[in-house]
Amino acid sequence: MGDTPCPVEAPTIIANEGLINSNADCQRLALLNFFRASRNQEEGLPIERPIRNSAILGKVDWDLNSNNRLTLSYNFDYSKNTNQTFDVATYGNSANGIEGPSKINTFNANFFSTLSPTKVNELHFTYGREVRPRSAVESNIPADTAMGSATTLPFRFGNPFFLGPNVDETFWRAQIKDNFSVVTGRHTVKVGGEWIHSRNSQIFRGFFEGRYIFDNVTGFLHYASPAALGAGFGPNAGRCPNGTFTDLTAPGCTGGATPLLLFLQGAAPDGPATDAAGFSDIKNEDLALFAQDRWQVHPNVTLNYGLRWEAQLFPEPVVDPADTAYGIFLSDPRFPSDGTLHDQKKMFQPRFGFAWDIGGKGKSVLRGSYGVYFARQNMLTQVGSITTNGVQQQTIAGGLFANPFVRPTWPGLVTPTAGSCSTHAGFTQAGPFNNPFPCFSGVRLFSRDYANPRVYTTNVAFEQELAGNLSLYLDFTHSKGVHLTRFLDYARLLGADGAPVFGDYLGETMVASAVGKSLYRGFTAGLRKRYSRGYQFEMNYTFSKDLDDDSNERDPFTDRSFNFNNLQLDYALADRDIRHRFNFYTNVDLPAGFDLNARVQARTAQPRSPGCATRCANRNTIRKNNEFFSFDWRLQRPFSFSENVKLIPIFEMFNTFNNDNNIDPTIGDPLFNFDGFLRQGVGDPLQAFQHSGIRSLEFT
Repeated sequence: MGDTPCPVEAPTIIANEGLINSNADCQRLALLNFFRASRNQEEGLPIERPIRNSAILGKVDWDLNSNNRLTLSYNFDYSKNTNQTFDVATYGNSANGIEGPSKINTFNANFFSTLSPTKVNELHFTYGREVRPRSAVESNIPADTAMGSATTLPFRFGNPFFLGPNVDETFWRAQIKDNFSVVTGRHTVKVGGEWIHSRNSQIFRGFFEGRYIFDNVTGFLHYASPAALGAGFGPNAGRCPNGTFTDLTAPGCTGGATPLLLFLQGAAPDGPATDAAGFSDIKNEDLALFAQDRWQVHPNVTLNYGLRWEAQLFPEPVVDPADTAYGIFLSDPRFPSDGTLHDQKKMFQPRFGFAWDIGGKGKSVLRGSYGVYFARQNMLTQVGSITTNGVQQQTIAGGLFANPFVRPTWPGLVTPTAGSCSTHAGFTQAGPFNNPFPCFSGVRLFSRDYANPRVYTTNVAFEQELAGNLSLYLDFTHSKGVHLTRFLDYARLLGADGAPVFGDYLGETMVASAVGKSLYRGFTAGLRKRYSRGYQFEMNYTFSKDLDDDSNERDPFTDRSFNFNNLQLDYALADRDIRHRFNFYTNVDLPAGFDLNARVQARTAQPRSPGCATRCANRNTIRKNNEFFSFDWRLQRPFSFSENVKLIPIFEMFNTFNNDNNIDPTIGDPLFNFDGFLRQGVGDPLQAFQHSGIRSLEFT
């Protein structure tokens, strides 16, 4: 690992600290030796990633009569995938998970009725049940543990915080949808409605075994080693400004700080977390009504317009907000929540579109559309505000970035005790209340003015025929997002005295708010050759710019705002911004009966923030090295044995030129990554396959 091999076979923190500090390979070996000696855990073994998936599908089409058809289908899917959670070169064997064994059952029914030559009704029903357990791989390191390294990637070991030791989850979904269509004159009118019932029951043991994040390898080794080794070892180890270590309870220097940057633990109010603390059973009801019309105004002019209404009904709190750890602040105008999740019942979404065949000859077409679109709020975010209320569950935060006085013995946990809190400003002042909950209880909530994300999208496109079957097209899209979800920690809201307004009563106070915004503008130019004379192709180039103030809408564990009091400072390039993108594909009939399919994909790198973890002053001002280019192709030659049977040998190659195509989904310092899936490093290499198949068209 790194450019220089470690000159010592088994470096230790006592004998080789300087070498460990300066050499990435020595860091790797020191960690492997430490986990082997202290936890009997091997962390440098090859990792196998078996994928076990199987599916069964059954379908019946039943023509009840000439006007009515019933279609029934059932699908069963089984999957168990080991070591698929993380794929990062510097993560140890223990930092991974097992997805499954999952069992998904889905039943669908569709009833199509032709009521008259101009009237059709479509009725759809779905019922699904998904059992999706997840667990950490077997290891002797319970706590999710990460530390910075001498490379750009951090080290990470232990059970992933969202899997350890395991998660039990069952998800049910029922859907009923009906559409009625009628053709009258130049109008094709469709009206309909939809109801979706979703229910999620789970025991989520997130952070039950703790998550530790350390500044670097030597800091971790000092902290995690037994305190019996002397000053500078154990949970009271502190790094002095000159790089030496001391005991923080009797410091031998001024300005010493713990190497533990962040510690997070899910716990019950009066002890370690139990299954009851992580249990939830919540449901959502989604309702929709719509009406739309396709109006053939003129043989060469078509208008489409409609209105869709949706509602998302959230779960009710299981504990009265007044009885929670934050109940004493519900009447405080500075507190952002009333403790409930407000149903979203005003999601009106008008849509409009047109197509104009200029000249009426099918050679020049102008198209345009405008629409308002709402997004659903995911149930992962909802469940945190239901369970993490200080009564059922609380979050304990420690380390340099949260509460430097909370420094548990690695890899152990804090043992909270029942108590009350009546202090302020880090126990230095008497508070105005006596709250019957432990000080610094962590909670999660929705803001009282929360609204589901909304996007306004406009598109204009023009296509011009250049020659027979060859056309040029131009396309522009403008998309503006408002009320995007941002997770803001109100423990950062400070009063005039410089202390947290809601401290010491509350610790992390993570609020799902609706203050985010985004703006996407993209222009595409392309050529399209329809199939003729034995070939077809399409190529296009897109130039775009994507802006927002927070690209995180699904990670409820991270507040990414740089300045809590001025969120406008975060408005910059979005994490997903890709400035240039090119695509090409072709299908060609070659001599001797061969068929060739070729595809080229290329795109420039996405942005990242320099020199920061998650709260970045200069957000997304540089680019990652994850630019992408791939040339893929397939050559095949069908051999016919009869009218209904063909043998088709196929040779295909992916990433023909073996480009690196690095994968890097991180936003800042990957040390603080909270993703539930992470793959980082070189992408898929050149791959070549040769195979054949028998195609049966029809046997009679």
